[in-house]
Amino acid sequence: MHAKLINPKSNGKNAYNNQGSAAQALNYLTHEARKEGLEARFFDEQQDELDRDSVLAALDHNVKGLRANEAKFYSLVLSPSPEELAHIGGGDEAKLRAFTREVMAAYAAGFHLKDGGAVGKEDLVWGAIIHHERSHRGTDPAVREGEAKTGQPRPGLQAHIHVVVSARDRAQRVTLNPGGRVSRFSLRDWQDEARQVFERQFQYKGPAPQQKKAPVISAPDPKRNARIAQRVDQLNRQADPSQRLDAERVQRIAQERGYDPIFYDRLRRLEGRARQGQPLDNAYHLLATGREEPARPNPGHQVRQALHSLQQTLRATAGPERVATQDIGEQPRRGRHQWEAEL
Repeated sequence: MHAKLINPKSNGKNAYNNQGSAAQALNYLTHEARKEGLEARFFDEQQDELDRDSVLAALDHNVKGLRANEAKFYSLVLSPSPEELAHIGGGDEAKLRAFTREVMAAYAAGFHLKDGGAVGKEDLVWGAIIHHERSHRGTDPAVREGEAKTGQPRPGLQAHIHVVVSARDRAQRVTLNPGGRVSRFSLRDWQDEARQVFERQFQYKGPAPQQKKAPVISAPDPKRNARIAQRVDQLNRQADPSQRLDAERVQRIAQERGYDPIFYDRLRRLEGRARQGQPLDNAYHLLATGREEPARPNPGHQVRQALHSLQQTLRATAGPERVATQDIGEQPRRGRHQWEAEL
């Protein structure tokens, strides 16, 4: 079982562009039905058969409070393996719809609100469609080895589900970003939960997920360490004095991670927070693991959070049409983040 969050910048830029209307994405998702001369049928939490216009209206009317350059929706893909599909009868659509609804309930539950509140499945606005075919891509091993051509249908069971979910909750008061801070929404946890939902719902025993090997600790790299020390020094000049980092400790973390891209990605994230005057709580944990960790309550943290919240409120209320909003997950920076490629 694979659950993916599509990055519109690298996976079908036009079809999945999510800064405007969902019309283009929904038009693309109707292609399989159009090829068969049929009318595409979507579904959501309550209804089994929805036309494209109904889903479009629900999504496009659920964007109040979002700026022009902010994501209006997100595209997800749920892809059972051929073995999993065979287990449920080769792509039984009723079962796939039931499975999707459970996975979207888990998606809602995965968001953590600042005030400690929860997001329920009824708070989501989404539409989904089942596809039964896949085509080979140029990167597929079969294409590289000359056994298939790009665009040729893949053999076997290929059913999968495309979900388009609004970036706002149904009340249009909360922004739900699955590609932001891990402390607000863990994409990996949701992906793992999707697999477990399938296994529980259909009594399926799949292979145990592969565990990543621990990275080999590399030797110190004097040039890299010198550059890291420079960056930490610059970061410390912009950070709150109580949250300045120890350069040697940061260098040790980099060495233990083998100076991998994730370390540098998280260091850039901390540099951005320092420039914006945001808290750097749990910085060492973020650098060492690549994951956010909720900060422990302390007076200094609460003051910084209050100031940051006040700044966000002032920005959100600027102008006659602004509404109070809560962004669950910061906007991802340019480049690779939590996004996953389309299957």
